[in-house]
Amino acid sequence: MLTDYNIMRKGSRREVLLAVLPFIQFILLLIALQCALILLSGTAGDEAREAFRVRVIADSNTADAQQVKAGVAEGVSRVLGKAELTGPSSIEALIPEMAHAAEEVSGGAPVRVMYGTAFFPPKVVAGGMIPQARADSIVVTVGSGRGDNWWCALFSDVCEPGDVAAEEEETEEEPVTFFIVEWLKSMFG
Repeated sequence: MLTDYNIMRKGSRREVLLAVLPFIQFILLLIALQCALILLSGTAGDEAREAFRVRVIADSNTADAQQVKAGVAEGVSRVLGKAELTGPSSIEALIPEMAHAAEEVSGGAPVRVMYGTAFFPPKVVAGGMIPQARADSIVVTVGSGRGDNWWCALFSDVCEPGDVAAEEEETEEEPVTFFIVEWLKSMFG
């Protein structure tokens, strides 16, 4: 009579892992593709790359200095909104008017307005990504210019446009869904 004993198969766990590995790789590939699509979708990056930019630098990071900075940005925006910009010479001609408008709201702090090429860090705007680059811009410095920067893309009412901000408040955000999760829910739930 033969004794009973358990038969152990070598590599049974390995075989299961090798069978599941392609499925895991496929899921990871789908997740990576969806992340890439989310980061690269949108047209804001293309539009903003071509836009003229304004950089307003506050005197400091205090609340008063930030309010002055917002007023200066609004004054510069008004001047640029009224002007017809045809090239660099028309922008340079507006510098004294922009400086005057900025000094009116700066509370006595000196204001420097310079036109030229400035470095802009990468920025995500409306679903698109603007890569870091040097761009033609106006740099407005209030006082010592030791505050945080405010980067703007022009020709849509500088930054925070009133009409666009009102529209954004009215629209409800659609919940973010991932197609992989939805697909799995449809299969198993």
